[in-house]
Amino acid sequence: MGFTKTLSRWIVDLRFEDLPAAVVPWTKAAVTDYFAVALAGCPADGMKIVRKHVWSQYAMGSNTIIGDTAQMSAEAATLFNGTMAHWEEYDDATFGMAGHPSVVIMPALFAACELQPVTGKEFIAAYVAGVEVCAKLGRLITPQTIKLGYHPTAIIGMLGAAAAVGKVWKFDAAMMENALGLAATHSCGLRPQLGRMAKPLHAGLATRGGMASAMLARDGFVGAPDLIEDPHGFAHAFSGGKPGDYDALAAKIGKPLEILDPGLAFKIFPSNFHTQAGVVAVLQMMREDGVKGDDVDSVRCLTNHMTQHSLWNDNPQTGLEGKLSLHYCLAAALTDGQLEVEQFYESRAQDPKIRALFKRITLEPHPSMAGLDFTKGADFLGMEVVIKLKNGKTVSRHIKSGFSVPAVDGELVHADLIDKFMRNAKRVLPQANSDDCLARIKRLDTLKSLEDFQAPLRYQAVRAA
Repeated sequence: MGFTKTLSRWIVDLRFEDLPAAVVPWTKAAVTDYFAVALAGCPADGMKIVRKHVWSQYAMGSNTIIGDTAQMSAEAATLFNGTMAHWEEYDDATFGMAGHPSVVIMPALFAACELQPVTGKEFIAAYVAGVEVCAKLGRLITPQTIKLGYHPTAIIGMLGAAAAVGKVWKFDAAMMENALGLAATHSCGLRPQLGRMAKPLHAGLATRGGMASAMLARDGFVGAPDLIEDPHGFAHAFSGGKPGDYDALAAKIGKPLEILDPGLAFKIFPSNFHTQAGVVAVLQMMREDGVKGDDVDSVRCLTNHMTQHSLWNDNPQTGLEGKLSLHYCLAAALTDGQLEVEQFYESRAQDPKIRALFKRITLEPHPSMAGLDFTKGADFLGMEVVIKLKNGKTVSRHIKSGFSVPAVDGELVHADLIDKFMRNAKRVLPQANSDDCLARIKRLDTLKSLEDFQAPLRYQAVRAA
């Protein structure tokens, strides 16, 4: 049995009762973070353009638009919510995928739950399956696909979304294989769009494509079989003809589950994951060593060999470009003493103090990190930052851990992740709605239906452009 059929059979056969208990708090953490980052993106000016497009081109329906009272069709909701949740570059990542699983899985999965009855336990199993699909496919094609110029979240995300939707809609193995194949042929997303409005649109298009693929497969629309491993198929095309070992990877599906090992990483700052350790280092030195931006002579950043493929921009002109620029993130942190959504407003992007620091920051390979494999976990994202002050003093930090928000505390969502949700929810929602969201997430695994789960998020926060 080929890889696509093996993966499809595993998704269909996966049962909540067979899952480790630890997946429940991890899924609740992922929902908490997804809502947090979607709410963070609600006020963004660029989302007004997306809203205008969606409202003019798609039908009204029964699906939730986060931060709005209107309800739209499933494709409209997935496109809008997925784009919004990726807008601030604040969403979770999993290392096997080298991308962002929840922002592509959650919008489609929640939309599916609003179209037909789904229990909390079924939702959890489907989300676990979606993450597994994203990460295992990532291991087939990365880092080749990144070097070829593709964006893994966009390329892989459609299949994870289709898998999750097909799971809650109780597809059989043949329908699931077909849905994955239709999703694979939707795939596209190019890395030159990083730092542009099109980058968050990648997530919206991916989750919409996964949703559409599942809906078409459910209704009997048929594509080619075995599309992941076909000689001209998904893995071959997006790896430049150099995919991983299908048989070896097939044997590892669910062993271990990617949601638990290496797990999901939740961002502290609304910027690319490769920037997180560097910002942690800078803020530590400001807090503990008294470093101030005005006193900095130079900043050396020593990091892994793949950083250049994400943080290529040393002279960003906009806030969105700044999210993909280590130079901008460190300069903004040194200037403002924090790195929140506000540091990426357009009014900050041209601040002369921030821009003056760009030329003092250099990025170079770390001699001990050249051989690290980013698909194996968080160590790859560490960074050593060395700051030379104008008085000749040198301070440094080598951050190897602590550059992501902890996910769980035993069986509970970690307090730091709840704090991230509340900081971003207050930009959009009344306190009562925020509290209601968290209460619903806490009960997720006991709910008999998720049809109205997102009701607290249906609050008018966005207006048409």
